[in-house]
Amino acid sequence: MTLLSNLQGILDLAKWADWLILRWSALVTPIVSDLIGLFGIRVSVIATSMIAMALFVSFIAVGARIENKFKGAAKEIWPVRWSNILNKRVFFATIVYAFQVLLIGLIVFLPIIDQLYARFPNIFLAVCYFLYCSAIVVGLRGWPLWASLVVTASMVGFSHIFGYAAHETLPPNVSETASTFIAAMFAIACGLIVVGIAPPLAFTRRIIFMVIGVIAVIGLSQLSHWGISALP
Repeated sequence: MTLLSNLQGILDLAKWADWLILRWSALVTPIVSDLIGLFGIRVSVIATSMIAMALFVSFIAVGARIENKFKGAAKEIWPVRWSNILNKRVFFATIVYAFQVLLIGLIVFLPIIDQLYARFPNIFLAVCYFLYCSAIVVGLRGWPLWASLVVTASMVGFSHIFGYAAHETLPPNVSETASTFIAAMFAIACGLIVVGIAPPLAFTRRIIFMVIGVIAVIGLSQLSHWGISALP
């Protein structure tokens, strides 16, 4: 009976996790849309999800910097300086990311790109993901390789999660191209914030913590959908 009671507690927690995901999915797009709307702009749904993710990761970077500041003698030696972002690797990473965004945007304007995407969608997406991941790894100048790879994998996962949460609230008042450009600017600014101020280990630990938390919440949410009950 004790084991069944403990199991029921987990199942009850799963219901809360499912509610949390539903609320987060319902709120993230409107909140970001309202923030952008302060400037009289409404972008597309995909662009909104990209901007939401950029803001989310930027807050993690700021949090990692604040956390590191209060560690005293145990803090990482990672000073905030212009050379963190004004260097060849970050410049090259920005070019690679911009090329990836341009490649996706050209689907609308160049029939040959649209045809390639229609005929080889998996290959096209693989190339885009390769460029995206390469930009992150290259851009994280001076970071341990394992930290760069963890962050890269996390960013790919977050992009799917934020894309899942995106839904249209009001129709955009700018073109798809303008939406993509605005979202890309937010993403680049986010990347510059990360490499500029975030201590590598503190930031990576926070990312790992967030990934574990998200996986746990998603797992509990899925458990609640099965309708299992430990007690009669």
